[in-house]
Formats: sequence, C-alpha cells, structure tokens
Amino acid sequence: MLAGTAVPLLSSPSLLVPLHPPRNPNPNPPSVPFIPPRVSYRLSKSFCALRARSSRGSQAQWEAPDEGNDSDEEEEEEEEDDEDEDGGGSGVSRSAMASLSEYDDVVKEAELLLEPEEKAILQQHEVPDLTKVSTMKWSLLHSLALASQIPLMDKLLENGTDINSVDKDGYTALHKAVIGKKEPVISHLLRKGANPHVQDRNGATALHHAVQVGAIQTTKLLIKYKVDVNVADNDGWTPLHVAIQSRSRDMAKILLVNGADKSRRNKDGKTPLDLSLCYGKDFKSYELAKLLKLVPANRYL
Repeated sequence: MLAGTAVPLLSSPSLLVPLHPPRNPNPNPPSVPFIPPRVSYRLSKSFCALRARSSRGSQAQWEAPDEGNDSDEEEEEEEEDDEDEDGGGSGVSRSAMASLSEYDDVVKEAELLLEPEEKAILQQHEVPDLTKVSTMKWSLLHSLALASQIPLMDKLLENGTDINSVDKDGYTALHKAVIGKKEPVISHLLRKGANPHVQDRNGATALHHAVQVGAIQTTKLLIKYKVDVNVADNDGWTPLHVAIQSRSRDMAKILLVNGADKSRRNKDGKTPLDLSLCYGKDFKSYELAKLLKLVPANRYL
C-alpha cells in the first residue's frame, strides 16, 4: 500500500461481502427434479413460423406471444388462420377464380359475336335437333346401340328420336344390336317398344340376323316377342334355312320346336332338308333329318 493513502474503515462487519459463495455444508444434497419453464405453444409456433418465413426470403413479422391461456381448439383455429395467411390454400382459390374469370370472358365474347336474332334462336331451341346430325349412311342412335351406350340412347328417345328409324340398308337400331350381339341393348330396345318385325332392304328380320350370328339367347327372346319364325326374306329364305346354311343344329332345333315350317321352300325351290343334304357327312345330315321328323310342329319352349 502506498504511503499516505487513507484507508476507509468499514463501519460494520455485516457489509463485508465474500468474494466466493459459501460452500454447501451438505456434500450430497437431495436430488430435486428440474422443472423447465412453461413455454407457450403459441410462442414456439410463432418462432417456427418466423424461421420458415425467413428461410423463404420474405420479410419476417414477429408476433407477440400470448399468455398461454387459450384452449386447444382456439390454438388450432389460429394455426389454420396462419396457414391460410401463409398462402397454403390461396393458390387453389386463385386458380379457381382465374378459371371462372376466363370462362366469363369467353361467354361475354360469344354473346358479343351473336346477333339478337341468333340469341333468340338459341333460347328457343335449348335442346338441339339431333335428327339433323343423322344421315342415311350414319345414325346416331344406331352407333350408340353398337357402343352399348344405353343412357345416351334413352336421352335420344326422350328428345323424340324414332326408335325404329332405318338407315340406307334398312337396318334399325335393333338390327344393329342383334348383329353386334349386344344382348343388354337388345332387351332394352324391346322394352322401349322397338319393332322386332321390321325387315331390312333384303327382307331379313332381326330373327334372321340372330340366327345368322348364332345368338341363341337373342333368338329365344325374339320368339317370346312373337316374331314370326317362318317369315321369309326377298329370296324366300326363312330363319330355318339360315340355321341350316349356318350349320347350327342347336339353332335349328330351337326354331323347329317353336313351329318353324320344315317344308317351306325358297325361291330356288330348296327346303331346309335339301340344304342339309348339300353339306354331306360333314354336317351329319342324317341327324338333322331325324330331328326334322321327330320334332313336332307348334311346340313352344
């Protein structure tokens, strides 16, 4: 200490502060569980949102944390609001609004192109005249029948399309469905009132075509609708002639059981038995001849 320097005297020993904290007299203190301070979920959420916004390069906005008194439902609602503000669902809504605005623009442009008379015509004919679409070579109803589009067929029929309309070959929608072996369409057309007795340009009925393509179930269905099994086409061929010419014994049996005339001759003077003999042993004509003799007429399944 320098000479001549005055040393202040401490008035009280209680003012003396030790330089080091006193040692704990108990070397093994009891373990007390550490209780972390309560941090609001809102605060942590705000901190995460702040970091996410900073990573995206946008200007971060600090939100003051609440006191942690909100319920879980309120916190979830606030989280959803934050997500909406972040732009999570804004992209979808903006694209939808953009598409709607584009549609409105197209409608306005179309209205500007139409004259008042044209607008009146469109309002008068809300349902288009689909008969203008069909031609002699192509019919919309026939195409839908081949495609098995029964709901669209019903729409056409509701709008006045003739179910028995024919094309250049004299085919109806029923003829087309039978040739295509569309059994659900065939049943639907018959229930809707299709005429199974219509003959095409060659005089063939739907039964002729069903026998030709070997549609046994369709043949039985047409017979139930009282189709004449002995009707002849322009060449005098009956469905039984067609069955023999197609070498279908099962089809011939169905026709014979339902009253097909075994002695009916075509324009060439040939009976069904004559046609069977033309094929020789390959067709087993003796079995057919036996069938023709044993099966009685006017017997229905």
